[in-house]
Amino acid sequence: MPSRTLLVVIGVLAAGLVALFGNRFFKEDTEMGARLAQNNCGVCHDLTQARTSRTGPPLWGIVGRPAGITGFAHSPGFREIVNAAPFVWDEERLGGFIANPASLLPASIMTQATPEHPLAFTGMESAVNRRDLVAFLKTLQ
Repeated sequence: MPSRTLLVVIGVLAAGLVALFGNRFFKEDTEMGARLAQNNCGVCHDLTQARTSRTGPPLWGIVGRPAGITGFAHSPGFREIVNAAPFVWDEERLGGFIANPASLLPASIMTQATPEHPLAFTGMESAVNRRDLVAFLKTLQ
C-alpha cells in the first residue's frame, strides 16, 4: 500500500494538472474551434455569413439545419442518403460526422479522394478538437 505522503503528493500533482489544463479538456474553446474550422473546413466550405457555395456547401447556420437544403449541388450519393433518411445537423450528428464522415455519408464526395477532389476529409481523431469545432460551428448563426 502506498504511503500517505505519496498519496498526498499524487493528489496535489493531480489537482495542479487539472488547474493548469482542466479547462482545455472540459470547457469548449471556440477560438480553437475557429482555427480548426479554418484549417480543416475553410479550404472547401464558406464559414462566413455570405454563405457562398465553394467546393462544398456553406457552413454558416449548419447547427440545427436540415441536411442538404443550402442550394448546393450535393453529390448523388449524398442526396440518396439524405432523401432516404432526412436528418438535421445537430451537435451530436456533427460530432459523429467530424469523427468519421464516411460512416454517416459514405457516398459523399467529401469523404472520397479522387483526382478531381484530392482533399477528402477522413475525420478528426481528437474528441477535444471535435468538441471545439462543433462549439465554433454553433456560433455561426
